[in-house]
Amino acid sequence: MSAARLRALRALPRRARAQFRRLRELPVQMRELDRHLSAIDAELHRTLEELGAVRSRLDEVGSTVEGAPDRHAELRDSIHLVARRAALRRTPIRVLFLAHVLGSWDATHPLVEAMEASEDFEPVVASIPRRFRGSAGFSGEQDVHDGLTRRGVPHLRLAADGEQDLLQMVKAIEPDVIFRQSQWDADVPEEFATERLGFARTCLVPYETMNIVHNVPDPRTPNTAVDAPFHRSAWLVFCANDLMLQTAVRDGARAGAQFRVVGHPKADQLRAASPQWPLSGDGPGRPGRVVWSAHHTIARGWTDFGAFHLMQAEMLEWAAGSPGTEFVFMPHPALLPLPDAAESPISRTEFDDWMRAWSSLPNTAVLSETEYGPTLAASDLMLTDGLSMLVEYQLFGKPLLFLEREGHRPFNEIGRRVVRGVHTVHAVDEARRLADKFLSGHPDPLSRVQRRNVDELFGAGNSAQRVLAVLREEIAREAAGTRSSAS
Repeated sequence: MSAARLRALRALPRRARAQFRRLRELPVQMRELDRHLSAIDAELHRTLEELGAVRSRLDEVGSTVEGAPDRHAELRDSIHLVARRAALRRTPIRVLFLAHVLGSWDATHPLVEAMEASEDFEPVVASIPRRFRGSAGFSGEQDVHDGLTRRGVPHLRLAADGEQDLLQMVKAIEPDVIFRQSQWDADVPEEFATERLGFARTCLVPYETMNIVHNVPDPRTPNTAVDAPFHRSAWLVFCANDLMLQTAVRDGARAGAQFRVVGHPKADQLRAASPQWPLSGDGPGRPGRVVWSAHHTIARGWTDFGAFHLMQAEMLEWAAGSPGTEFVFMPHPALLPLPDAAESPISRTEFDDWMRAWSSLPNTAVLSETEYGPTLAASDLMLTDGLSMLVEYQLFGKPLLFLEREGHRPFNEIGRRVVRGVHTVHAVDEARRLADKFLSGHPDPLSRVQRRNVDELFGAGNSAQRVLAVLREEIAREAAGTRSSAS
């Protein structure tokens, strides 16, 4: 008999004893599993009883008139609380993304892709309409739909056409978690307002990478950048850096308990963008490339950074007189409807006439409601009046000119750090002289400052996976809490 065969025979009694021990322990394990299943079943039964009781109270309140609105809101919140407690108990976790601004999709797309590649999340994307200041009503869903279609993103369409009960459709999806693109309830249909989405756990990846100014005071909150109603109700809010977290701890009603530092998915997306210019191609002797980003706050009473109305004529003159330079005008999506608002410093006719004149030039283009990362990556420099682009363009390590409008809201600590990496000017002719210098090959003396800003404000990247890691951690914690309370 071979030595190997002998060793195998000698090992048989040891393996048999181990198998016997496992069989003897099996009833104990089965009893433990049965105990856990019974606890879960009891918790579900209690939840259903609570839901039935709350619904009965809601019916009682609905039959009265006096005091019904306040009591109805209270009962709605109670129902939402019960519904949230019953969620997060399936795999995969269903996550609904409501998209109303295509220009902010870069902050969302990496999360959707990461979830699609995972086994424990099921992302569902829906295009919805929006309403910015100056808009007569809700619109823009078609633009979002078209943009998502171009990107190959499967999605549902939730359009406010009067024929759909939007909230009912959302509830039919049965999401465990809902991501909205911004904290501003006024921008989305009422059905998607903070208090209406309380039946699911809500999350926010801010459309802006970070807040860089002291926001306009609001009687309800000291800081709408971290403490708007949507922040207060959110299960989780993801922020780019420790400075934003510290702001939430200082100014938030919940002392930042729902905030998590993960970097920002939009920053990762922009850094990975492949250059693509909408006008000329690459090659020796190509024209210089200038991106002009215009903020929407041209009226007074908000952040007051927008300077389009102050510089439009000179920018048109600059482009017309510089055939060796190409210009891409990149308006904030909320700037386009603003001339229809009573408080706008320019009329609709003036704005449309200017747009026609600009578009008629052979060396200009307009970029709106589309992915802008490739254009920024292909450009040589940017001229902007703020706000987000003061941060985002530094990711590309190129000269950034800031045309500063007098009287804007003051910068906060993050903003003061950000503007160290930009060249501040106060007139178009000053910007033009500086741009000509950089376009002729002069190195940017602020490039090292920009690199430091990017490192300190955005971190190492891989933000989408960090978001998913936080979600998994919180889901596991809630699951452990449910088992503990049921025991």
